[in-house]
Amino acid sequence: MVITGVGLLSACGSNEDVHLAALLDEKRPVADGVSFAPFHLVKAAPFDAEDFVPGRSDRRQMEPWQLLGVAAAKLALDSAGIPPGDERDSLCLNLAANGGGREHDMDLAVLDELLVRGDPQAGLVESMSKRIRPSFLLGQLANLLAGNIAIVLGVGGGARTFMGEEHAGVEALEDAVSRIVAGQSDRILVGGVLDADRAELMFALATGGLLHAGTMPAVFNPDRNGLCPGSMAAFVLVEAEEVARARAVPPLARITGIKAAWTGGVDGQDALRGCISALPHGGDATLILSGASGAQPSTTEEWAALEGRSKDARILATADVAGHGLEASFPFAVALAALSIQAGAAERVLTTTGSDRCGVAAALLEAAP
Repeated sequence: MVITGVGLLSACGSNEDVHLAALLDEKRPVADGVSFAPFHLVKAAPFDAEDFVPGRSDRRQMEPWQLLGVAAAKLALDSAGIPPGDERDSLCLNLAANGGGREHDMDLAVLDELLVRGDPQAGLVESMSKRIRPSFLLGQLANLLAGNIAIVLGVGGGARTFMGEEHAGVEALEDAVSRIVAGQSDRILVGGVLDADRAELMFALATGGLLHAGTMPAVFNPDRNGLCPGSMAAFVLVEAEEVARARAVPPLARITGIKAAWTGGVDGQDALRGCISALPHGGDATLILSGASGAQPSTTEEWAALEGRSKDARILATADVAGHGLEASFPFAVALAALSIQAGAAERVLTTTGSDRCGVAAALLEAAP
């Protein structure tokens, strides 16, 4: 399989050059430490939505995360040279996004009441039955975005959507690779999106103890003990190599292998080492792009698995570039890896991710001859 198109939109901007500069030259955006102090987030750079979604009615019904996703998907399709028409009509889509927004003010009101009630458990049951309204669309944001991409960009080959934080992005790519290997599809658009600038998301991460408070050190700094979410969308077009060459499109990079593992009952460090070792060339690379979030203990475990892995490999944390993208973090790392190879900055790139709760994964990309 090869990657023939990349679409990135984050705090770095909306083109490939600015993302490469942020990754390799450390020209990186500054995190916002005011909006949700003492926590930080990285907001996406402004972009003109009309350039990507020309219909005013379409733009009006989309929220920021939808506009991010459609814009990045269009960038990937344009990068790969897939024009509107028959090629998009049969193009499949694999998309990772989170479970959607909650009524933040209502949640806070319920929690305030529970703090002063003599029987919080009974109060919670009462609130859930009378005040916290179920939402049919609460877990369907990925499906909504898939519909937006189908309508606006004409991607009509069917969509598979994935939820589950970092591992959702892993499964989106893993599923695409498996289907292309099996001959079930020639090409699949794979991506993820996160709008981090949401009160209910920051609240959920904070109550889970996953956010770093105060001055924000680098991801692998020993003083780092939480993540800094980043708004981003990342898409790659994955094709069978013979199909790409038949339409005379030069691949950006070849996907040599991808391996994922669940970590239930297994040390994350050992699980990640096992994934890397199972890749071609034993996972040896000249550049390592880590999707570590900064949360502990998974970040320390990931560093231990990566340090000294390849003698001359440079190790970079993608969360230091544009924040941590949760569902979008793995597609973001893979897209950066493809751009690094295309630019000649690396011949072989290892991308990894260590989820804080469910699993680890690694993928190897190399230059396509």
